[in-house]
Amino acid sequence: MLRTERNAQVRSVDAAEIKITRPTLVYLSGFLTNNDRNDYVLGSLARVEDLIRPRTEINQQPDMYGWTHTNLKNLFNLAAYNCMPNSRSSQAGYDISHAIIMPLVAKDWKRDDNGNVSGTPLPMDEIRKNLKNVTLFGYSAGTVVAQETFNATRQYMKKIGFSEKDVREAANQIVLVSVGSISRTAKETNRYSTLYVVATNDRITRAKNWIWGTAGTLLRKLKSVITLKALMPTPNELRVRELSQTSTIATAPVRPSLYEWQYDEDGKRAKKRWFDPLFPKWTMARSYHELPHFLTIDDNNNQLSRIALYSLINAFNREGTPDMSKIIRPPQNDTHTPEQQAAYNTRINQALRATPSHIERPLF
Repeated sequence: MLRTERNAQVRSVDAAEIKITRPTLVYLSGFLTNNDRNDYVLGSLARVEDLIRPRTEINQQPDMYGWTHTNLKNLFNLAAYNCMPNSRSSQAGYDISHAIIMPLVAKDWKRDDNGNVSGTPLPMDEIRKNLKNVTLFGYSAGTVVAQETFNATRQYMKKIGFSEKDVREAANQIVLVSVGSISRTAKETNRYSTLYVVATNDRITRAKNWIWGTAGTLLRKLKSVITLKALMPTPNELRVRELSQTSTIATAPVRPSLYEWQYDEDGKRAKKRWFDPLFPKWTMARSYHELPHFLTIDDNNNQLSRIALYSLINAFNREGTPDMSKIIRPPQNDTHTPEQQAAYNTRINQALRATPSHIERPLF
């Protein structure tokens, strides 16, 4: 685990040191942010920090923890989740559940070296109060880790006496912002209160859909190839759909450019901020999967702009069970101009789509 405070150095902490009593963001990292690549670890953490630390709309700035992969071997093992999304958890999922979630739902929670667990279930009112402080932010492979953490928590909670209903109600109190998602979206509609933010031209996500899609998915994709639809440009359109009472998905294409504009206090362009491509430059290919695409607040960059920002602000400021119908809306004290807020709300209103009648069907 890693923790960073405003203007502080990132430092490693033991799971036993983690005590969550106030708003807390748990960042679950992507493909290259493993423990051997401090540059990626610090860079990705800094991007999230840069998004939230200047925001005066946040009532209480959160503590921030980050989890990284031990090595790439562990990362590739996460693919097993997509084969068994209702039960699979890697060791990472068990460890995060043990350190972050279980101490907030069980009194005297313990886990020994053999994996044996014990604890006394807390009253649901106390669980709701505790878990309103937990916001998960998953990027790329971290979106799978977040879901594995749910599976691990479900197993732990049932072992100490919770019912399935209690597990789901507790999970609903946690907000997950899942960007560059490569998990099984349609299988996860009653877990955390989840916002999925996905680029429709993201090559990593598309590859995941090819590999783990259903037979119907494969047939539809083959049809698109045969009819040449797959060669047509991706519509430049934002779509927002509520998948369930606890999950919403926002999809839009992102640009191939590897920069975003930063603005001064008057809302004028100040400078370009460049970021590194996921695929090596010599490949001359774009992944459309880089983290900054999903964190941008530059409305001229892509139509996903500000969605992650607002969802995090609303998550940190929540008092009770998250309201997913408002999670991506500007907060009441939004510092953007009224004109910018109106333009954003118009964009979201035009993007709203009906919930699919059969959510197992591919969503993007």
